[in-house]
Amino acid sequence: MRATEMTWQEYRDCIASSIIFLPVGAMEQHGPHLPLSVDMILPTKMSELAAEQVGGVVLPTIPYGYKSQPTSGGGQRFPGTTSLNGNTLINVVLDILRETYRHGGRRFVVFNGHYENEMFLTEAIDLFIRGAPDARVMLLDETLLVSDEMLEELFVESGFPGWDVEHAAVIETSLMQYYAPELVREDEKVDGGLKRPLPYRMFPEPDDVVHESGVLYRATLASREKGEKYVKHVLPKIVEVITRELANQGG
Repeated sequence: MRATEMTWQEYRDCIASSIIFLPVGAMEQHGPHLPLSVDMILPTKMSELAAEQVGGVVLPTIPYGYKSQPTSGGGQRFPGTTSLNGNTLINVVLDILRETYRHGGRRFVVFNGHYENEMFLTEAIDLFIRGAPDARVMLLDETLLVSDEMLEELFVESGFPGWDVEHAAVIETSLMQYYAPELVREDEKVDGGLKRPLPYRMFPEPDDVVHESGVLYRATLASREKGEKYVKHVLPKIVEVITRELANQGG
């Protein structure tokens, strides 16, 4: 399932008939309670779970993403947040897709784990398919598959604040408690927020917009149980859309 654990012969023999997952993350601060690798871990875990069910191959996760934005990731001012320019991310993804296509891959899921990556992944995929007319690519952000009813359950105490500010808060923390509890500093969970919401952007970014913790909502409401509930809700939906769009194409 993991391409990095295959021999070249095993890879050669399965790549043309497999759905290929490319998780794309970021190295970004996630408050005092979560590691810098959250946006790498979450799309990797979800890709692996989905790949098990659809007969997929998971490529190595791209660990860097586009620049963190203040009102969705805390911004670039936090030490450890290490980002790529947009053109760099486009070219990295484009090169990987082209190389995998050269090996015989034709069906791809680019699994985005970092909010700010989306348009740069879109551009990379668009450029790729212009030269690969028989390829099919799904750009997937599983948050778009989560129902309103599930959000009501997960945010029963507070109400859902929106995906942009749900950073290092309920869902990401709950998923890390479920996937990698050993990496969660339970006694460091805090409630944060936007100190000064702005209806515009300023460059350089002001220092007084984001909570000093880097948490944009309420991490204290997270739990392993919520993480498990989220995965059980969204994983079948991921498998369903991949099966519908890619499972019967080629191979």
